[in-house]
Amino acid sequence: MFSRTNIKTVLTLAVAALFVVAFAYQASAYSAGGSTPFTYTGKIVGLDNDHRFVTVQAGENDTLLFKLDDSAAVMQCNMNEHFGDLKIGDHVTVSYFEESNGGYIASELDWLPMGMTRC
Repeated sequence: MFSRTNIKTVLTLAVAALFVVAFAYQASAYSAGGSTPFTYTGKIVGLDNDHRFVTVQAGENDTLLFKLDDSAAVMQCNMNEHFGDLKIGDHVTVSYFEESNGGYIASELDWLPMGMTRC
């Protein structure tokens, strides 16, 4: 009926498949916010107040678009502020997670108004 070789092969493949699924799940959790956030620093070059998107440029060809959900903190000098207070040209540091679809979700945005160098 079933030889030992066939049973060993089936068991080996089943265990290997479990490892692959577990690894893929862990990688997905990490990129979707299951771990320490990434940070990105630059100046605001675009704002969408209605949908809470902010575009930040760190260098000439280095720009990222972030979505701030309703729970994301907008901070200025350790004080809670509002998304609507942000302006083009403000200097920001964004703490964010990468979504599985390649988008960026900001968990916190620390900012200095244009012209300020420190708090």
